[in-house]
Amino acid sequence: MPENVLDQFDHLYELQPGVATKIKNFILKTFNYQPKIGILGKTGVGKSSLCNALFGKDVAPVSHVESCTPEALEYSLGGGSGNIKLVDLPGVGGNPEEDIKYKDLYSKQLPELDVVLWVIKADDKALTTDLYFYENVVKPHLVQGKPFIIAMNQVEKVEPMGEWDSNNRIPGCEQQKNIDAKIKDVAKKFGLDTKNVIPVSCGKKYNVVTLVETITYAIPKDKKLTFVNSVLNENRSEKAKEEAKSGFFKEFDEFTNKEEAKRGIFEGFGRDIGKSLAGESGEKIGETIGNFVDKNIVVKLLNEIAKFCFPWWPFS
Repeated sequence: MPENVLDQFDHLYELQPGVATKIKNFILKTFNYQPKIGILGKTGVGKSSLCNALFGKDVAPVSHVESCTPEALEYSLGGGSGNIKLVDLPGVGGNPEEDIKYKDLYSKQLPELDVVLWVIKADDKALTTDLYFYENVVKPHLVQGKPFIIAMNQVEKVEPMGEWDSNNRIPGCEQQKNIDAKIKDVAKKFGLDTKNVIPVSCGKKYNVVTLVETITYAIPKDKKLTFVNSVLNENRSEKAKEEAKSGFFKEFDEFTNKEEAKRGIFEGFGRDIGKSLAGESGEKIGETIGNFVDKNIVVKLLNEIAKFCFPWWPFS
């Protein structure tokens, strides 16, 4: 972000002294925040492939023969004004001795994550290892309210496989029924809402957009923007964009309300005008009007700067 972009706030003479600097610091902090997303699951379920499908980059090695993730790998993704940290944790269920060692690793990493994304195979009937790790290692370290989402990968392998529509990249009728049944079963076993179990196919590019939307709605509001900015453009739906924008302005509202509690970040020039016209009562009316005018001017400028930094920004 060019430094002079934020200097526009210095020219808003209605703002109280020091307010422009506070707003600029807020923008820099929010636009450069790094949400941390953890990718978990058994060996061979396609965790690395899912990372690649989400972000459109070869962020992790992919192998169809053996596990390629022997330890926690952290990647910084995204360009321009924001990026995220992606933590690819080693797959469980490959070796009992390694699973014991991984417990400690998971316990240290989980509290640091903003979102936990657990990957399973859609046609996998053996979820014993997944459930064991979830109940005994993951769940105890999930702070209340922390998003936990299951990506049901390789959904095209759900029977009857022959029904998969390769041209439109969607399941057939009976196949969809079995996928829906699998979603309910997985949600019940993990004690989740079905909306947090998302069927996807990395290879077929199926339903990745829905997964991005689900993560966007679940992630804390101050981290939505940089997450949406980091995903592959084709995975960035209008819903996800609007949610990122909404989250940013909700965070801005909280920021301004907090600052106003200290002394008034938007007291406005209207106060002095009101006082000169109608004394003390006019001062309060003028302050209210000035507050409204100031904040709307700033919001408009925030929109313009966001559009400058994020070409996908839904500008209005």
